[in-house]
Amino acid sequence: MKSTKQKLQQVYDVIVIGGGASGMMAAGIAAKQGNKVLLIEKNRILGEKLKITGGGRCNITNAEFDVRKFLMNYGSAEPFLYSAFSQFGVQGTFDFFASLDIPLVVQARKRAFPESEHAIDVRNSMIRFVEQSGVTIIADTYVMRIFSETNRITGIETNRGSVTAARYIIATGGMSHPETGSTGDGFNWLRSLGHTVKTPTPTIVPLAVADPWIADISGVSLSFMKITFYLDGKKSFSKTGKLLFTHFGLSGPLILNSSQQVAQLLESGIVTATIDLYPDTDSG
Repeated sequence: MKSTKQKLQQVYDVIVIGGGASGMMAAGIAAKQGNKVLLIEKNRILGEKLKITGGGRCNITNAEFDVRKFLMNYGSAEPFLYSAFSQFGVQGTFDFFASLDIPLVVQARKRAFPESEHAIDVRNSMIRFVEQSGVTIIADTYVMRIFSETNRITGIETNRGSVTAARYIIATGGMSHPETGSTGDGFNWLRSLGHTVKTPTPTIVPLAVADPWIADISGVSLSFMKITFYLDGKKSFSKTGKLLFTHFGLSGPLILNSSQQVAQLLESGIVTATIDLYPDTDSG
């Protein structure tokens, strides 16, 4: 990856903060539209989190082409996402990666992976896309402050100087993997600009449990289980799927697909769960 070390130009058409998947895509597309684009990344290389996505296989999207069915999985964010998906939906994602010579294959539960099943291939292709689009890339660079006047961003200060642009894109991601740079910086900037930021909660993550016996069966995987979650003893919801016991709790597709709802329940009280090993067998 090429990263400029010369003195920064002062003015750009678009400044993108964050060199992950969304930041690289935004920067590359903006540059292809004729804009002078600056991409700022605090890591030494772009796309650090991409390397570990999907267990190193990079689960890019879900091959559900019905937008309404697709967005039903996003909970309260569903209404907000319709506008974005009307501009760039699942088919657009398939077409985009095909244009980068990264064809996608669809596996169980409509999961779409790169044909090579190597996340590093996706990361490298995205970096080439940004470079070939003519984006100015500065890595190992920290945004220290965002300036604003009358509800408009006027510039940013980095550890290498101040820059300004007509438009800004904050693509710093969440807080899921601090070791890859996802430390929630963008939330603090948005608060400083006057936005209301809802406290982030885990999504698509394993669940830690209090029961110590779980650790004794760490590594055990069960293919078709039913788990039911309770809030303060009252049944909330159930799901079926593959379950994996870990040294700290529960994982596997069944748990990852339940974690967002569980995180929301945890805001309201004590969450417990029961596991049905034979969901298709009538107890009677």
